[in-house]
Amino acid sequence: MYDKEEVDALWKYSLADKLNIKVEQFKLNQPLLTESNLNTIIPVLERLATGEPYQYIIGEVEFYGCKIKVDKRVLIPRPETEELCELVLHENDTTKPLNVIDLGTGSGCIPIALKSKAPAWKVDGVEVDEGALLLAKENAALNNTEIGFQQLDLLEPQTSNLKSYHVIVSNPPYIAEKEANMIKDNVLVHEPHLALFIKDEDPLLFYRKMLDIGQKSLEKDGKFYFEFNEQYGSEMIKLMEQKGYSDIRILKDLSGKDRFAVCIKE
Repeated sequence: MYDKEEVDALWKYSLADKLNIKVEQFKLNQPLLTESNLNTIIPVLERLATGEPYQYIIGEVEFYGCKIKVDKRVLIPRPETEELCELVLHENDTTKPLNVIDLGTGSGCIPIALKSKAPAWKVDGVEVDEGALLLAKENAALNNTEIGFQQLDLLEPQTSNLKSYHVIVSNPPYIAEKEANMIKDNVLVHEPHLALFIKDEDPLLFYRKMLDIGQKSLEKDGKFYFEFNEQYGSEMIKLMEQKGYSDIRILKDLSGKDRFAVCIKE
């Protein structure tokens, strides 16, 4: 369930979102909740009591300045992925017409965030799940961003037919199944396992497949940006070396954990 800090935050969000009451105002003026207010807020509290993520209840989340609709078809975007977008934007010229693709786009948060800050870029996103892809397209329209979406399984051979890109970015499933007992129940029960977990016997499966894709679809001197499980930093370095990439870097997130892998195609 939720700890005390999360409960306090969720109460604040509920008041602000559903009743337009700021917590500071509520404590100071002690306004009485009307019957109408209660009828609005009680269903939210009932869903929270089941452990359902608040973002699913209100149906949206703010991500890197964009409003992203979320439901159980997609993973809720995390702050670390905002850091990934910041890294990509910081290291590449946002004024040039670069071709950029997000592999395994989910809600579309990554390509939408990138396109919103770099309008000159041509940004695409691929996703295997049809429901997630439909929501990603809704989010692109919601944020007035033109993204080229297509349904594609990264583990299948047809991915070799992708066009040429200057930048490839991805936040694939990277939690090993054996780590499921370390995941909070509200995440484990409500968020899509397809977007969370990878088989224990091959935790770097998606990265290996994507690096192979990059050998065909990444321009010379093109860059790869991954979000990954902090337990596999040395393995990620070896894999990128084996696949023939250079200028390999492992970068930490704001929590001090190894979180991002970057490499360049020679």
